[in-house]
Amino acid sequence: VDAPAVLRRLAVARERWNEQQRAELEGLGVELLTGTASFVSPGEIEVEVGGARTRRVADRFVVASGSVPWFPDGLKPDGKRVLAPRFASHLQALPRSIVVIGGGATGCEYAYLFLALGARLTWIVDEFGVLPTFHPDAGQALAAAFVARGATVVEGRTAVGIDRSETGVAVTLAGGEQHKAEVAFVAIGRRPDWSRLNLAAAGIEPRDGRLALDSYGRTVNPAVYLVGDTDGGVMVANKAMAQARVAAQHALGLPTRPYDPERVLLAVYSEPQVAQVGRLAGQGVAVARVPYSAGLKPHLRGEMGGFVMLAADERDGRVTGALAVGARAAEVLAPVVVALHTSATVAQLAAAYAAHPTHAELLFLAARAFEEACGGL
Repeated sequence: VDAPAVLRRLAVARERWNEQQRAELEGLGVELLTGTASFVSPGEIEVEVGGARTRRVADRFVVASGSVPWFPDGLKPDGKRVLAPRFASHLQALPRSIVVIGGGATGCEYAYLFLALGARLTWIVDEFGVLPTFHPDAGQALAAAFVARGATVVEGRTAVGIDRSETGVAVTLAGGEQHKAEVAFVAIGRRPDWSRLNLAAAGIEPRDGRLALDSYGRTVNPAVYLVGDTDGGVMVANKAMAQARVAAQHALGLPTRPYDPERVLLAVYSEPQVAQVGRLAGQGVAVARVPYSAGLKPHLRGEMGGFVMLAADERDGRVTGALAVGARAAEVLAPVVVALHTSATVAQLAAAYAAHPTHAELLFLAARAFEEACGGL
């Protein structure tokens, strides 16, 4: 792998996308200021742009300032031997061995990345497990897939420190066990980036690291909305987009439904890919499961190790959620998002047939399997 060539390609794609977004906004008449914004009163912000300061008054504010990683004292990155996601774009050579710390979505994606690029991977996952916010079968399947590709997965253990030298690192776990490699990569969590916003000036005070929001994203100051990572909840881009649309429409006084977190598709871009949306368990919820081998496309591509789970209400057959582990899992579950928004039933999904052969068929195969198992709901 030519790491500099990969990074150049990513840089070009990023700039093209940013420029496309910028041009679209400017075409709509949006004024763009690139700087650091903070509140100076409940209805006014100050923006520092290139050393100069300017102020803007508005009727409504939508804050989407994102999140920042956090690190315990013993695991702080240095950009050399101990890396974090923000340093990934600076890598000019791939390590031969790496210890990845963290079992959340970011940890999974980077563990997959380094494993796929040929590094010897040791993956440290704490007591919360792999993908703790997903159905347990998802994390188990992903860990098993990594082990099958040669990774060492250490589950149920917490990393407490990293010793660094000129030639590598030694990651120490609670209990004293150590794992050595050329570099370590830390991805154990993120928190909202509130530090520069001066929310107190807007009359907003976080409590225990959280802010009270209504279902439209409004804070205790009804002129201020928080969306995306800034709200302290699940941190994925499509959730931020969904919240932003709700907040913008509500701020403008347009009819809009409140934001519903159960309709947001969560995806992990590893191999196999993992995706989940809605509820998969609870009183009155039934589940059907089909393997990827139920479809022809996975046979043609050698991608038969995955599965799809579809859940619905036992009383009326309305879809409540789904999980997929395998190639293009997020695309496979896209119809479930529509089903949740329209209160569709399993029977309606079962009656639909995607193009053959495609990965998209798997969700509808799961719906038909659900009907067979649950008596035609």
